[in-house]
Amino acid sequence: MKKLPQRFLLLCLLLVAILRLPSLFEPYWYGDEGVYLTLGQAIRKGLVLYRDIHDNKPPLLYLLAALSGNVFWFRAILLGWMLTTTILFWKLIKNLFPKQEKLAEISLFTFSILSSIPLIEGNIANAEIFMIGTTIAGFYLYFIAKKWSQYLLAGIFFSLSVLFKVPAVFDFATILVFFLFIAKKKNYQLLITNYFFLIFGFIIPILITIIYFTSRNALSYYLNAAFSQNLGYLFSWRAGTMVARGLSSKIGLISRSGVLLVTTLLIFLLRKSLAKPFILITIWFLFSLFAAALSERPYPHYLIQVLPSFCLILGILLTSGRTVIKRLAFSLIVLLVAGLVVVQFWVYPVFGYYFNFLGFATHLKARAEYFAWFSPQVNQTYAVANFLVKHTQPDERIFIWGDEPYIYALSRRLPTGRYTVAYHIVDYNGYQETIETLTKNPPRWIIVMEEENRLFPGLFNFLNSNYLLEEKINSAKIFHRRSIIEID
Repeated sequence: MKKLPQRFLLLCLLLVAILRLPSLFEPYWYGDEGVYLTLGQAIRKGLVLYRDIHDNKPPLLYLLAALSGNVFWFRAILLGWMLTTTILFWKLIKNLFPKQEKLAEISLFTFSILSSIPLIEGNIANAEIFMIGTTIAGFYLYFIAKKWSQYLLAGIFFSLSVLFKVPAVFDFATILVFFLFIAKKKNYQLLITNYFFLIFGFIIPILITIIYFTSRNALSYYLNAAFSQNLGYLFSWRAGTMVARGLSSKIGLISRSGVLLVTTLLIFLLRKSLAKPFILITIWFLFSLFAAALSERPYPHYLIQVLPSFCLILGILLTSGRTVIKRLAFSLIVLLVAGLVVVQFWVYPVFGYYFNFLGFATHLKARAEYFAWFSPQVNQTYAVANFLVKHTQPDERIFIWGDEPYIYALSRRLPTGRYTVAYHIVDYNGYQETIETLTKNPPRWIIVMEEENRLFPGLFNFLNSNYLLEEKINSAKIFHRRSIIEID
């Protein structure tokens, strides 16, 4: 690399670090991170994922949460991860477009900003933000591969992405479809060999997890939670089962599948007039956009999967001299905008986020006011967690009826039973299992959130018979077991 490109990369890395700095000082407020950190805590205490503690994602995110131990280190790991991802993205761009400096700079600059700010939750330690790192590594290794071992390693990185979150399989599908676009009779045998190692590499990490969970008598729990339950999650607003979403939703899925098929076919027909890098990026964009919109959930972090290919498409649009390429790139961006409108993806405030941090950093805002900006319940979370730390032993279990997993994470206490949030019990019909666990091992403390209005058959009879209201912190009712002798 020349000195100028090196300086531009360093400037982008500095930009990523600065934009992510406030994320290191965020409180425990984001529900999903609370779940990840609770499961990470369970791993650290020797529990087996899925069998002893439940969530519906593959294991890598929970392992990173276990490594971090708290929200600060979780975000610090993410900061280092994204600095590395930014470097890999730069290397990928330079290999795809070695002589197009402007394209590289526009793509990297856009990526550095959008992946770091809270607009689409780039500041949050979700699976998508981690998996784009391994996905970009997979694409980079694939594109530079000249021997079987590099294809094998590329496949492994794509597999690691899936072990962060299942929709990453669409990024891997990009490579398989690209094979059909570039296959020629004269190099067919070599391509088949290379793709064999690519697919074999993809299988290896997943196979290792299967062997591990089999050895811990947890294979059925693992396959059900991390994979089969995700089918219901991807195709329905209800996570536990394949629930029909109504005629309009079915039509939406069919129409999106049709758009994917038609646009992919169009690129196939035009492939002889298009450069291979553009073909690869276009397929990547189409498949990742389909994955992001698959469930029709409007969560902004889903869009992170589309971000790398979008940044490349934007760079191509603004720098390409060919009319056909400009039109195709523009059409893809229009397609993205249409997807944003149809799904109605949420976005988070950006300027308010940084002003809130500046106010706190310059002591113009007290901690309570700074915390409350994220959510009105944050200060309550800290007060309840502080109460539990004072009134329980480190290895003591508690139970919370409500969607407040960050109380477990912040107090470093584990839930009684496998479920960390009320919506898990509701979505996966865990009522009977939870009641049986509470009856068999009644915790000293049960917390009921007043705003939780979903029914839990049997819980309140159990609570009224065996517990007394000890404390009320805002909307959190803290119940204490009546008598250890009576229940035990």
